[in-house]
Amino acid sequence: MIRRIAEKIKEGTKFFLGHRIDNANEGRESVGEVVSSFLKEMGGRLSHIIVGHFPNESKVQNMDICSMEADVYTDDENIVGDIHEISGIALASSDTKSPAFPGALRLGTVQCFDESDPNPSQKEKIVTFDEIKAAVRSMNIFPNQLYTVDDLKNDRVFSAVFTEAESLRNSNTKLKEQNAEIQKKSGEVVHELDVKNATALLDTHMKDLTEKQKTFITGRFDPKAIEKLDDDGIKAFIENAKKEFAETAKLFGIEKIEIRPGGKEDEEPSSMEDQALKELGVT
Repeated sequence: MIRRIAEKIKEGTKFFLGHRIDNANEGRESVGEVVSSFLKEMGGRLSHIIVGHFPNESKVQNMDICSMEADVYTDDENIVGDIHEISGIALASSDTKSPAFPGALRLGTVQCFDESDPNPSQKEKIVTFDEIKAAVRSMNIFPNQLYTVDDLKNDRVFSAVFTEAESLRNSNTKLKEQNAEIQKKSGEVVHELDVKNATALLDTHMKDLTEKQKTFITGRFDPKAIEKLDDDGIKAFIENAKKEFAETAKLFGIEKIEIRPGGKEDEEPSSMEDQALKELGVT
């Protein structure tokens, strides 16, 4: 719930003296407003700390209890389940009131005076810049709570960091594009070499085949259509082509005697493989 409160509190939320019956702010005098809000672990517990600006110190100097005014969702057992909106923060004195929960108290006060301050006796209370920096560090306030990214980009010191980072990012993008192009061209060159060497590799692995098988397989060999042109890829192609050769020969198995050019009817019929190869235009 502490984190939920921190999410809902906004800069500019008003401080009021005491609660009223409802959470409406009409007709109430604001004694200050929230200028910052953050989470911090204190004493082993997560705490939500708000920093407020109070123009009139005398109105709030004895007010050391903080109590939020919010629209909340509760369950059947009246346990708070969620916070819809925080409309204001009520202040009270611990002399007459008790905080709703431990720790809802004012932690400290910082006063600043300029050279035109009419009360010279207060000059000794001027807060130096180093003291402000030390206070900010001690409160665990992060730069992103005080400045936007644009603020940092426009800073005369940090702007160079953003410029350099952008330059490095652009250079890295170009290098990635160039590397991708080199990889692509390299792959194409390697594939072209594989295509040129594929025919010789095919002949090497067809030494034990018949001439008819060799003729059939060579006629169907298209290295550009084969994904792998290494030994395993060529061997796989040959095995598949041998199976196709055998299946094709079966399809063209003809029983009648074939009359060959210049031959006679009583000549021996051509083999099943011869007829298949002829029909396929191989012989």
